[in-house]
Amino acid sequence: MFGSQTSLALHSLASIIPVLIILFYVYKRDLFPEPPRIVISTFFLGVASILPIQLLIPVVEGIGENLNLQGEDYYYYLSFIRASFLEELFKWLILVLYCSKLNEFDEPMDALVYGVAVSLGFAAFENYQYVSSYFINDGAEAAKSVLIHRSYTAILLHSLCGVFMGFYIREAIFRKENYKLNLFLSLFYPVCLHGFYDEIIFSPSFSSYWIYILLGLLLIRAIYLFQKERKLQISGLFEGNIKKHNYIRNSEVILMCCLTLLFLVFGLQFFKFF
Repeated sequence: MFGSQTSLALHSLASIIPVLIILFYVYKRDLFPEPPRIVISTFFLGVASILPIQLLIPVVEGIGENLNLQGEDYYYYLSFIRASFLEELFKWLILVLYCSKLNEFDEPMDALVYGVAVSLGFAAFENYQYVSSYFINDGAEAAKSVLIHRSYTAILLHSLCGVFMGFYIREAIFRKENYKLNLFLSLFYPVCLHGFYDEIIFSPSFSSYWIYILLGLLLIRAIYLFQKERKLQISGLFEGNIKKHNYIRNSEVILMCCLTLLFLVFGLQFFKFF
């Protein structure tokens, strides 16, 4: 019915739709929405982050080749360093160096919204690349299959990393006593989550079903965070940048300890090279 170029354009458009749906949903969770121009600019900065990442990928891959990694060691390096660290680092830099400096960044919910926006910007371009590449090389059916699979996995993973990155940046800004720790966790936490996801994909030692378990648990936690933040907005517990309510963070401490333990276990084989 459609020519090949028209079909490619439709597939490319379809690759962006899940991103826009998630971004719109998250934007509407904010009782006091951010200016659309700021959210859009944050989104496109996420898209632009692909440029420095692409420049650094050959460098990181070259280091991996020099280390002569094999088997699980190679999968670990590929997952946590080449993919996860590079991608999350530049999202983090945008949040810290741009978003957190804005006058509009004046309440904790903003960190979650901007975190998702920058992550989905990168995810949109990445998804477009995957879908268009599969369409050109393997045909429309292959592109459709990749589109459906990534809509429920990779895009969701990026948005969830943005939520948790934003959460800890929020903690750093609005809870001054642990600024450096929370700033570190705002990068370390999503790097671990993203790395675990990629490790499951790359390593033959893991069943792909673990992806859905990981994403399911993180999604439940993210929904809880948004609901909690919205209730705090409604109840008027925040005035500007002054926090009037202390969060009960025991669950976050437990989750962080578990994540760190998994990170060390996954990296056990890799660290023997050092």
